[in-house]
This record gives sequence, structure tokens and C-alpha cells, in this order.
Amino acid sequence: MFSNKFNISNYKVSNNSKTLIIAEIGINHEGNFQRCLKMVQQAKKSGADLIKIQVLNPEKNYKKGVKSLDVYKKSILTKEEVHNVYEFAKKKNIKLFSTFDKENFAFIKKLKPICFKISSSLFYDYYFIREIQKENKPILISTGVTDLNDITILLNLLSKSKNKKISLLHCRSLYPTTLVKCNLSRIAYFKNNYKIIPGYSDHTIGFNAAIASIHYGAKIIEKHFSFDCKRIGFDHKISLEPKQFKNMVKKIREDEKLIGRFNFKIDDDKSDFKNIKKVSRQFILNKNLEKGSKIKKSDFNLIRIKKINNFSKFEKIIEKILNKKISRSLKKGHQLLVKDFI
Repeated sequence: MFSNKFNISNYKVSNNSKTLIIAEIGINHEGNFQRCLKMVQQAKKSGADLIKIQVLNPEKNYKKGVKSLDVYKKSILTKEEVHNVYEFAKKKNIKLFSTFDKENFAFIKKLKPICFKISSSLFYDYYFIREIQKENKPILISTGVTDLNDITILLNLLSKSKNKKISLLHCRSLYPTTLVKCNLSRIAYFKNNYKIIPGYSDHTIGFNAAIASIHYGAKIIEKHFSFDCKRIGFDHKISLEPKQFKNMVKKIREDEKLIGRFNFKIDDDKSDFKNIKKVSRQFILNKNLEKGSKIKKSDFNLIRIKKINNFSKFEKIIEKILNKKISRSLKKGHQLLVKDFI
């Protein structure tokens, strides 16, 4: 239904790729342009592949009296400042994109972001998302306030577009999200049932959930970033400071090595092959056999030997050669090989 691999800028995204790690600055710059620039630069140094900021008009998105309205009004960057943040990122070769509202979509398009992000609050604006899809850029969609029926409806609608570069990010719109509410197993459900590249937008305190998410198949992880997690308000509480973020990235990369590839074949690495030869057991005759005699299970044992001259996957075909005739006389202690049989 959707692409099983696509690029976001120069990053490859697939179920076999490295996890794409996003630092969500969001509104943690608190409307301070210079602080925003510093955060963008520091997030990159902390190991983030992509950086995200929020661009919206609070007056058009929140009713008067709602607490979020006051928070967002204190965190607005002007369009000129947002433009300059994007220009700064380009000069520093930092990959930047945004969440945004309808009013700012045209403005965001002009900034040529590397992808588009649909926040949980815009999940139900199906037709707006279809408009974004026409830009033919990757789209990341958070699912913080949805159920499976909602997700199915949206994906069925989006599947009609030529742009199949969609990733579904598991998310809980709880700030903070407690560990018992994370339900990371939904990430694997997205991957297996929707055949879509899954991700995770983390709102927990700390980074354990973000690291754990890759074991359920998350290939894109979004985590909030702050200079001071103890600051009151905004998204500081659910964020990571630079050192914490860097530590999270390190642990994710370590766990990626542990997960490895879904592969039951012997690795091509010569050292691995040598070790396998050392620990492998081979079929060794426990009696002399004359040419033309038929071999029985009681004629050999599976034994680990010091040196294997002819490493053989003999055990794979043992059932096929039982009761077949020996092509030549063999002595006790001989390592059985396929060529020994007629």
C-alpha cells in the first residue's frame, strides 16, 4: 500500500535502515530567535539526524481561556525569524522541517522543508493531509489521539494518492506519558498490519521508551529537546538536554547492532565462518564400512572435532542418504561427506 523505503533528504528510511532520530525543539525556544538557533546547532551536535520546530498561529488553533493558547502565544517566532532559522540550518547543513497549521502551509512550502509532519491534532483533517501529499515529499503522521478505525480510514484515503512516502508514528497525547500508557507494541502492529514504515513520537520523561521502541520496529524516533528540562511550562519536562539526547542516540545505535538483521544465514565474515567450523559437530563413522554397503543411523555419531577439512552442511540431507550405498570403502573415524554416497 505504501512505500517500504524512501529518502528524507540524504537519509534512507526502510525497515532495514538505521533509525532516523529527530530532535523536536518545537516551542522550547520560547519565542527567542537566538536561543532557537543555538538549539538547532546543539541538537545536531547531540546526534540528531533531523531537527523540527513548530510553526502555527495560536489564535487560529486554540480558544480563549485554553491554557495552551497562553503557552503558544509566548513561543511565537515571526515568519521572518522562521525563514532565517531555515536559512541558518541550510548553511550549517542541518536538516530542518516543521509541524504547522493550515494557515502556515503555503509559507512552509516556500521554505522547502525536507519532509512534512502531521501533528496528532491535525490527524482528522483528512483532506488537508491529502493536499500536503500532493507535494510529493515524505510525510510523518503522529497518531496520538486516534484509534485503529481512525487510522484505517486515513490510510485508505491516503493510499489513493501517488505519493506513498508515508510513515506512521505511534504517539500518546499525554504530557508526560507514563510508561504503562506507552503501548509500544502498537508500533509492531502498524508495521505488520498496515505494511507501513512505523515510528515513535515520545512524550515520556527520560529516554527508555525511545530506545525500547526500536525493538518493536520504530525506524523514526522523535524526542523533544531542551536546554533545561526543569524549566516550567512548554515541553521542557518531556524533553532531553544535550548530554541526555547524545546518550540516547548512543544507546539506540548500540541496540541497533544487537538487533542486527533478520537473517538465519551464516555471515560472510571469514572470522565468523572459522568460529562456526570450530564449534560445529560433524558426522563421524564409528565402524568400518565396505564399498556398496548401506549406511544406518547406528553407523555414525555427531561429534565435535578439532579440525574440519571439509566443512559440510551434511545434516541438511542426512535423511536423503540413509540406506544409500557407500561409493567406496570407509574406515572408522571418517567424516561423512555427500560424495561418499552413490
